[in-house]
Amino acid sequence: MKMNAAVLHAYHDMRVEQVEAPAYAEDEVLIRVRACGLCGTDLHIVDGAFAGRWPRAFPFIIGHEWAGEIVAVGSQVKGFKVGDRVVGENHLPCRTCRMCKEGRYNLCEAAGKPGSGHRHFGHVDQGALAEYAARPASLLYAIPEHVSFEEASIINQAAIALHGCRRARIQPGDAVAVLGPGLMGLLSMQMAFVMGASRVIVTGTSRTKRLQLAKELGASETIDVLKEDPIARIRELTGGRGVDAVLECAGTPEALRTGLEVVRRGGTIALTGLMGKQEVSIGTDRMVLDEIDVVGVRSGPNCFQPVIDMVASGRLNARPLVDHVFPLDEVVLALEDFRDRKSGAVREIIQIWARRRGSRRVSRAAARGGTNDEERASDRSGGGHRAGGRGGRGRVGAAAGTQAGGPAELLREHLRDHLRGGG
Repeated sequence: MKMNAAVLHAYHDMRVEQVEAPAYAEDEVLIRVRACGLCGTDLHIVDGAFAGRWPRAFPFIIGHEWAGEIVAVGSQVKGFKVGDRVVGENHLPCRTCRMCKEGRYNLCEAAGKPGSGHRHFGHVDQGALAEYAARPASLLYAIPEHVSFEEASIINQAAIALHGCRRARIQPGDAVAVLGPGLMGLLSMQMAFVMGASRVIVTGTSRTKRLQLAKELGASETIDVLKEDPIARIRELTGGRGVDAVLECAGTPEALRTGLEVVRRGGTIALTGLMGKQEVSIGTDRMVLDEIDVVGVRSGPNCFQPVIDMVASGRLNARPLVDHVFPLDEVVLALEDFRDRKSGAVREIIQIWARRRGSRRVSRAAARGGTNDEERASDRSGGGHRAGGRGGRGRVGAAAGTQAGGPAELLREHLRDHLRGGG
């Protein structure tokens, strides 16, 4: 069976084309991908910033922030059935190494070792920027009906935000600085409040709506770094003491340097942003003399279910963060929008089965109430339209082929029903 996918054939060469749908093993399910977000890591992969590491070979399908519905189930799968709405983690750990046994499976020692059993979807193993994706059932989590697929596609990033706050050891009453008001920053800001922070300061620029959105979502203070010195302002706001924790969400050398200047003695800086091939030169004396902890944040281990519960209950507001959507066959335009940041979008979301209609923003009113009526109707019916087999392509970055093999006849019948009835 064929499917449409965004395929990276070489760095800066992505094409939307038809490829074979992936096979699924006995312990896996086949997922009809409904929404997939684009993030900075995807752009780095497309541009070759992780050349030789992510991906290891072309063709390649990116995409690791996804949500969808199960359309076929392997014979050994328990706990999931056809029709379930799901999201999933991207690291399949070995479960036998020391890190896995300590619960830190995001640091599985088998990672990066071919033949070890470790898999990293959307980075090394094929991603979800396609109509279908096969995933081990052990990585999946059910999402409730009232959470849209677009909102659910943000859960992966929200899990990283929660892990970052845990790594930063945020305690009730803490003052926190969030550097960078992108999706990760806005999620981290909300998560810091969930963990009990009494004050969260967000820095960024007013060139986009993101700082204003941070304020609307509850930021204690926002600082436009183009208009005032963030170091001086944060020190002023904290009476010269500095913040208890810094969540560095920009992935830039400048943000890291700022963090080292505004964190208090004995405080923590958590790094969630990847800098690719950028090198950073920093002084370490203050880190030593003031016992400042600088910690990395990788993935969201043991965080998916708590985050799903937060989104479902409204404690974490994902709706305003879904503000710019594209159909699959305009993924090249979406990547350029992400790169240029001209639209000021918080997150570009690919609606995999949407009819081709050009990119569009989601209104603030629609964001507050979920997706608009058309999206909601499609969301409930399982409808939507193929993004077209026109093979759209563009010079933007990496793509990848899919696994060989075809789904079982059960899946074929299910899909025929979908295509005949639009649901």
